[in-house]
Amino acid sequence: MALPPALTRGAEWIDPALLNQYAAAHNITNASGQTIQFIASGTGQAYEIRIAETGQVPTRVNNWHDYFNALAWLIWPHSKAALNRLHVLAGITAQRNRRRDALTLLDESGVIVACTDPALWQLLQQHRWHELFVEQRARAEKEMAFHLLGHALYEKALQPYPGMTGKCQIILVPADFFALDQIRRQRQLDRLLAQQLLQYPPHTPGEFAALPVLGIPGITAENIDPSYYQNTKVFRP
Repeated sequence: MALPPALTRGAEWIDPALLNQYAAAHNITNASGQTIQFIASGTGQAYEIRIAETGQVPTRVNNWHDYFNALAWLIWPHSKAALNRLHVLAGITAQRNRRRDALTLLDESGVIVACTDPALWQLLQQHRWHELFVEQRARAEKEMAFHLLGHALYEKALQPYPGMTGKCQIILVPADFFALDQIRRQRQLDRLLAQQLLQYPPHTPGEFAALPVLGIPGITAENIDPSYYQNTKVFRP
């Protein structure tokens, strides 16, 4: 789903009305089919409950964290609706349980890894960084794609740093997935992720593999140098 220029204006704050117009025009809804609306104030109702019952997403004005969360709803509508539904099913209490901790971690810091070969995914899971991003770099660039879901990661990327870490969820895809254009690829990945989350919801935060985001091939010019991955304070074994 491509965002119009009005929603991607760099450091300029976006009028919430534009976000709401886009959500309505593209039928972006919660799990109950209610149109998502980004509202400026809360009512005391629990955040996830409010989204689930009304479609209203409390969104602070001039706040990067909430702005990127709104954009995540526009880019990952099915996945965000699934995450919200799972939060409610897990039980909204004063203290978050482990299942909700896992859902929050994916929502805030998730990197969705589309991959055709489970062997490459295994290298990532096992922190075999040199093998994956140096020895197998050509294959990783061809057979893996890293899509940021977590809105907190986007906020951190305003001032990126080497230890910036995402939590990975794999989606196994057929080879022809990479023949799709970027818009179709994103739409398909969103639907696949939503289905996977609802069928196999995460139970604990430890289920997600950690990934130093700046290690993703091509995300920074410096990581073309194999020595980039020798910093064990960042790329931990």
